[in-house]
Amino acid sequence: MLQSVAQVRNWVVTHIPLTASLVGYDLFLKLGNDIAAGLPLDVDRIAAGLPHAREEVLAHLELMAQARLVGFGELGEVCPTSDFVALLDEYGRTFDSLFIVREDLRGQQLLIASADPQLGAFARLLYDRIYDLGWLYLHNFGSVCFLMASLVRRIAAAHGQQARIVTCYAEVAHERSNYLLGAPGYAKPGQVEGHAACVIDERVLVDFGLGNARKGYRRDFPWGVVCDYRRDGAAIGTAQVAAREIITWKDDWQSPAAEAELARYAPHIEDLFGQYAARFL
Repeated sequence: MLQSVAQVRNWVVTHIPLTASLVGYDLFLKLGNDIAAGLPLDVDRIAAGLPHAREEVLAHLELMAQARLVGFGELGEVCPTSDFVALLDEYGRTFDSLFIVREDLRGQQLLIASADPQLGAFARLLYDRIYDLGWLYLHNFGSVCFLMASLVRRIAAAHGQQARIVTCYAEVAHERSNYLLGAPGYAKPGQVEGHAACVIDERVLVDFGLGNARKGYRRDFPWGVVCDYRRDGAAIGTAQVAAREIITWKDDWQSPAAEAELARYAPHIEDLFGQYAARFL
């Protein structure tokens, strides 16, 4: 990551005029951000948003004007030239070649439906790290819920959280149909009936093993869901996934093969946790 950050910095200094100084570098990023966000390019507002003296920012804007990167409007607003916009586009392509914007990707894959901000943030961190290890892909552990629940429990415990596995099944209710994940009678050949998730601190339910819902229900179903752990009859957690679509975890039926399935993966947990610890702890 640090190498990539350095590469971006070096690219900017090499290809964008007047960015060798800190004020020049910061001003380029500030202008680029405000253009992308559609914010007004008022000189005073730009100067107030930078950790440099106003006089320094104004002097550098004058240098950028001399280099035909910006102009000034009648009201004193900064007007980027086509040359500046072209450089900004090239910067974007360079950045995209080195980084993925995690927030956008996570927003497509992870649903946090918990009212607990602290544990919601912790689950988000776990998701990011487990994703970076490649475990959430279908060809790895994204559809192996008993293994994934075991890994989440082990990692959460390493961070000082109380965690336990719950064996259950999940029901995705839609106005037109219901989809059952891990319920009796729905296992395909080679699959084990049942489902597993992890409960952390008896407050949130974390399910990163929803790959079979992506395979059997809809391909854009979340890769992971985090919701409040709250019992309501047979239900132990629920979350609204989309308009008129709700997922509910229930434990009024639990797979008789659950313990054997957890035992099957138990010998591998410490080795896999070692990969996590080596990278993040």
